[in-house]
Amino acid sequence: MLGLNLIPPLMRTVMAMLVVGGLMGYAGTGFITTLVADSGVLGGGGESSPAHKCVMAIVQRDSSSTRLCSQSPLVQRALQQQTASQQVMDAKPLTLTYLGNGSTGRISVHIYAVEIQAGGGQYQFFPLALTIVGGRVVRVD
Repeated sequence: MLGLNLIPPLMRTVMAMLVVGGLMGYAGTGFITTLVADSGVLGGGGESSPAHKCVMAIVQRDSSSTRLCSQSPLVQRALQQQTASQQVMDAKPLTLTYLGNGSTGRISVHIYAVEIQAGGGQYQFFPLALTIVGGRVVRVD
């Protein structure tokens, strides 16, 4: 069996235990890390639902859903201008990546990276930051 008979049985057992234990530890660590990170046990509640809905409305250029972002006239005007400029550019959103958040009390800022493909075939990344106060998006940068 590929020269395994040359290795004493005790060493074969130890090597097998190390290999199997290492693989199980690797898989277990990945699984537990994902669970802990997604649950927010160690802080950082992750992506909030209002932020996600607002960003999806912006990226998909859904004017009816951008009302979810805020009722503030300043935010609504900024979103309308952004939608108008994107329609002229004929950009196609490719990816939306949630980078993280920071919060103090009721105020939190969620950061996203958006990749778009412009009409000319150029790929571009741009950051998007949403400020949420008390569960409502009040600012989009």
